[in-house]
Amino acid sequence: MEEDDDNKSGLNYQDNSNFEKALLKGVRNVFLLWIISQKKIHGYGIISKLNESISSLSNKKVIHGSTVYPILHSLEKEGLIKSSMELNGKNEVKMYEITDEGIMMLNSLKQCIKSKPHNDYLISFMDDMMFNEKTFNLKGGDVG
Repeated sequence: MEEDDDNKSGLNYQDNSNFEKALLKGVRNVFLLWIISQKKIHGYGIISKLNESISSLSNKKVIHGSTVYPILHSLEKEGLIKSSMELNGKNEVKMYEITDEGIMMLNSLKQCIKSKPHNDYLISFMDDMMFNEKTFNLKGGDVG
């Protein structure tokens, strides 16, 4: 059977954890930027929030500092966030906060998404996956 163009990634869609990881990887920079936009936060706090979000999907903590810190450095290099050292009790920690450029980036992305026609596939996909309670049926009948 010939592999179609939409499944060249080699992901096994029966394995939800691999699909969830791939989906998260595609949006993680924006998600990290959004987390930082909520309040000034340190790296461990970001990692905790990410793992909290992911564990609700797959019961696994899959995000580590080795994944997050390079993204934070990249976002800082791009001018979307800035960091400063602050005291947290007796320890000094690096805190991250969004910059004006980061806010403009999030606003641009939000406007781009909202300006799409309601029949656009991306909007339909997001609506179906996040807000629609129906389940998908197998071609041969219902799953349960």
